[in-house]
Amino acid sequence: MDIYQKIWDADQSESGIVPMLDTESGDATIGYVKVNSNLDTQDKSLRALPEVIIPDSKRRTYDLCREVFDNFALPERDEENDTAEEREEVHDLVHAMVDTAPMQVAREYVAQATGSSISRERWYNTLMELWFRRFSQGGDPHLSGFEHVVVGEQEGAKAKGYHFWYKYYLDDGFARMVDDAQEHFPGLVDDRIVYLGTKQKDAQDQFPESITISYRWDAPDYDQESLRPLTKPIGGFFVGCSIEGLLAIGSVRAHLGASAPKQCIINGAKYNLKMFRSANKRHVRTFYPAFTGPAESDNGDNGNGEVPLIAAGMIRIVAALVNPKGHDPGYETVTLINIGDTVETLMDWRLEDKRGRFQSLNGLTIGAGDCARIHLDQQGAQLSNKGGSIRVVNANGHTIHTVTYSKGQTKANGQTIMF
Repeated sequence: MDIYQKIWDADQSESGIVPMLDTESGDATIGYVKVNSNLDTQDKSLRALPEVIIPDSKRRTYDLCREVFDNFALPERDEENDTAEEREEVHDLVHAMVDTAPMQVAREYVAQATGSSISRERWYNTLMELWFRRFSQGGDPHLSGFEHVVVGEQEGAKAKGYHFWYKYYLDDGFARMVDDAQEHFPGLVDDRIVYLGTKQKDAQDQFPESITISYRWDAPDYDQESLRPLTKPIGGFFVGCSIEGLLAIGSVRAHLGASAPKQCIINGAKYNLKMFRSANKRHVRTFYPAFTGPAESDNGDNGNGEVPLIAAGMIRIVAALVNPKGHDPGYETVTLINIGDTVETLMDWRLEDKRGRFQSLNGLTIGAGDCARIHLDQQGAQLSNKGGSIRVVNANGHTIHTVTYSKGQTKANGQTIMF
């Protein structure tokens, strides 16, 4: 299966919501976003995404992302002056994203493709470097991938970037939720999008997972406390993925060591994943999908190696004793925590090592906020001192959480590794 499809599916299992045409009915319990089936109209009042339902259980990263939207200077040429509060908002968002299902798929893929161990801390730093670290280029002093791709910027009379469907949806009817600071804009209106027409390719209207359109954006300039009418002659974005789903796909595509495919197939549609990096190749400059047509019946496997199917869950691996003092077998341990607010009973669950050997967790019960330390027997999962991975797998065979560790982390004999 295409690695990008795996990330998409993992995101849909957690915070992503179902994209569909406005002629279909949605399930409010899992959430949905409807795409207007009349994008070929010239009606400037058209709402490209007329209805969105995000259940409370999926709102966390949408809300955290929204808090970051107003942290940036609108013109690309302007310097950014971050406050401590704004930096904290970014870290809150990245911490919320790093352990999500789509990010686990992305991290596992990059680890396998590069043959390296990627800890939570290392993946966190990778996300910060790719999307949030500032760089200068072409005379613009403070650029970042997140600002360009997710929020949008000004270059003259044009809007640049702006490739996150949820940001567009808010600007097209709920702009007060974007700004979170109405005092800056007297007479602020909620609708700051003027629809200018479709730029869809043949058959793209059959796939609500993406749209390509033209529009005007009355963009807020927080420094000047004014709105600037900017035109986006052609803009495309995925529809229905959460912020962590979008950045997980983009991170895999951007990672130089992973050498991930440039093309993908998601729900039967083919895309070129357009990726442009900073001059030093360390940061994302821009990223967006370009629809190329329906996929053939056999989409093949565009991934490197077999990445496990990952689903949402409340169980996390927080520590492991990989190299106990003395004889290892029978003395290695893995510590789990239940981050949820209800008791979890792990019926038919298991722990797996890098080679797929497993130890049953069947019937283990972990209370809300509690930890459980599992002693590995000599018959199942084993933790190699040369580096490896550990995953928690549910009864459906889906990975709920996965961690990796390196050879260097195992050198301290008898010390527990924290993840």
